[in-house]
Amino acid sequence: MDTDKRKLKKISVDELKVGMFIVNLGRSWISHPFFRNQLKIDSPKKIEKLKKCGIPEVFIDPERGLDIPSPKVESEGINPRPEFPSPPSQTIGVFSKQVAEPVSSAGVLPSSPYKDRAIADHDPDDSLQKLEKSESVAFWEENIGQGGENLFSPESPLRIPFDDEIPFIQEIHAARKIKEEAENVVRNVMNQVRMGKSIESDRVKRSVNSMVDSVLRNHDALASLTRLKSYDEYIFAHSLHVCILSISMARHLNLPREEMVEIGIGALLHDVGKMRIDPQILKKPATLSEKEWVEVRKHPIYSLEIIEESKGISEQAKQLALQHHERYNGNGYPFGLKGEAISLCGQIAGIIDFYDAVTTDRPYQKAVQPHEAIRQLYEKGLGEFNRLMVERFIQCIGIYPFGTFVLLDTEEMGIVCGVKPDMLLRPNVLVIYQNSKMPYPQPFMADLTEKGEQTSWYKRSIIMPLEPEKWNIRIDDYLGDLKRSQMKRVPAL
Repeated sequence: MDTDKRKLKKISVDELKVGMFIVNLGRSWISHPFFRNQLKIDSPKKIEKLKKCGIPEVFIDPERGLDIPSPKVESEGINPRPEFPSPPSQTIGVFSKQVAEPVSSAGVLPSSPYKDRAIADHDPDDSLQKLEKSESVAFWEENIGQGGENLFSPESPLRIPFDDEIPFIQEIHAARKIKEEAENVVRNVMNQVRMGKSIESDRVKRSVNSMVDSVLRNHDALASLTRLKSYDEYIFAHSLHVCILSISMARHLNLPREEMVEIGIGALLHDVGKMRIDPQILKKPATLSEKEWVEVRKHPIYSLEIIEESKGISEQAKQLALQHHERYNGNGYPFGLKGEAISLCGQIAGIIDFYDAVTTDRPYQKAVQPHEAIRQLYEKGLGEFNRLMVERFIQCIGIYPFGTFVLLDTEEMGIVCGVKPDMLLRPNVLVIYQNSKMPYPQPFMADLTEKGEQTSWYKRSIIMPLEPEKWNIRIDDYLGDLKRSQMKRVPAL
């Protein structure tokens, strides 16, 4: 028997002592309240919690904690969670300029090149060790499987797979310029309408065509830029984000390029009717009066009227602008349309309008994290929205959308940088921290679908999403480094 395997010992929970180190609980993540299968027993409360879960036996590693006092416990040849190799020597973007520095006795890089991005002062032993498994992760695993492979309803049509023409890191520079131009177009459109002028439809079409071309080249590049939210220019930014995500959704549905363009035009202009509403109503932090609410609910009709004054805009784009607040159960506005009476483009825009609105700070509402908005959509799918379309949107954007900061079961921390539509809980993650205090000198890309060579265990799994602000992490600093990289492939581990 392998000597490494003989080190592990199986003992009953009654024999556990404070100071022992458990390497295997013998249960799936859903079946126990701890955020990983390996943990140190640092208090009697953890032993009591194990007993309450009905776990009769565990495997301990005597070399990482206390041993049992007598040889009564049988050694067991079971593989622990595999050890992980060091990050690859290849680097990403500006990371290649950094050199690893010696680690101090306190376990912190003494003069880390990321000191201006340092994570908040959390002790991994005192903080992460006490964290329990995220309720969010448990919810998804219970509903759609360990990898997120069971999202679809039985009646959902098969998805037509497609590949990006070019890698994300090659498209992102062009995507940024396209978004900047589109921002100018949206701002100009809104200001022109506010002054009573008509929409420059040719400029709108050119901008949307550029966005469609970008999305066709790479699905993630332009969509990743919708993470940046602006409260001061909410209507402008919201219109642009709904446009980008609607185009991405149309591509995911394998719609023809012409339809992608029309959906994009309608989405870019869907809120233009708000320019006819008193700004004091739109920015009011308190609950709207009945009269004010009636006025706000007119904005889809105002949008249609404004668009119809412009030449060359299709009926499909007009439908989207008019129907983006209609709901599948008939409880929407302005006409209370129900079910398939709402056009495909109206259904797409309704889902995405909701998603972007709740993930943005507004006068009367604090933003939720994108992963929480995805869960809200999933739970509303049987009522307000077409469930099959919700499933398609989640598959398009991911359960943990691009840029989500996550904790892995290896205690590493990273940023989601690529969605796998058929394995939604196992995206690609840019791993940046070894634990809550120690950054990797060379952040690297991890594929969460990878398993160990001689085990059915995944090498890494998301254990919980984290709020980057609470950890003093600026996501765009790291994504900026990735985006500036000229490498054609990001090394995977």
